[in-house]
Amino acid sequence: MSGQRRVFQVGERIKELIAEHLNRVADPRFSLVTITSVMVSPDLRNAKVYWVVSLLGEAERGERIAEVQEAFDSASGFFRKMCSKQLGIRFTPELRFYYDGTLDTVEHVEQLMNKIRPKENS
Repeated sequence: MSGQRRVFQVGERIKELIAEHLNRVADPRFSLVTITSVMVSPDLRNAKVYWVVSLLGEAERGERIAEVQEAFDSASGFFRKMCSKQLGIRFTPELRFYYDGTLDTVEHVEQLMNKIRPKENS
């Protein structure tokens, strides 16, 4: 049980560190990006970092997501090195960044629900 707690604590700390440093990075592609969660493997060797970007219009959504993913891919070494200095653990997890599509899924389900709901004024 304490091993699971340790994995969770490391994940939360990585989330805090990356979110804090996103504001300091000079890359404008990271503007309006939020880290939603970090899932760390039980052996603390790998971490999946999930992110979203705010204020997207339908037309620019795919392009903006690809742009931010590219920025994370190129900066993953920087973030890992920064986490290594701050975490103080033997092995720093390999960071992999993924777009968190949960909000998109929720929006899609709401649209579907609105289509099948009976009209109130009918």
